[in-house]
Amino acid sequence: MDPKAAVTFLDSLSKTYRYILKSSERETVPLTEELKFGESFVKLQKTRFGEGLQVNFKVDEEDFHRKIVPVTLQNLLENAIKHNIIDEDEPLVIDVFVEGDYLVVQNNLQRKKFVETSNKRGLTNLQSFYRYLSDKPIVVEEDGAFFRIKIPLI
Repeated sequence: MDPKAAVTFLDSLSKTYRYILKSSERETVPLTEELKFGESFVKLQKTRFGEGLQVNFKVDEEDFHRKIVPVTLQNLLENAIKHNIIDEDEPLVIDVFVEGDYLVVQNNLQRKKFVETSNKRGLTNLQSFYRYLSDKPIVVEEDGAFFRIKIPLI
């Protein structure tokens, strides 16, 4: 790893851990904080996957004040990375945007045949958190081309 990439990696890593520690005591965080955290997490992942991973954050400033459970975005990004093939010739493209009262995380489907570290509990745990905080459910959609998770904004 070249020195500049190493500095970027360490900076992103420290921001990631700082956010996790700072937000662990809070039930919810402003969406803007979660998005900044998501961007740091993506920088870390791009050191691993290069251009094989493309993440597009398209959230308007007017939604920045809305609330979300801390580290939700990292969980959803990790989920997409864990379950899909990432290749520079056929990149995994993840879009993060707001649609109505939901934060949407959507990726093109490039399913791995085998996922070694999946315990199938990540989404179930998130659903429990949100059931407690919102009367809106988490929505999971798949249409053959895309996998989409909609998280209710609080």
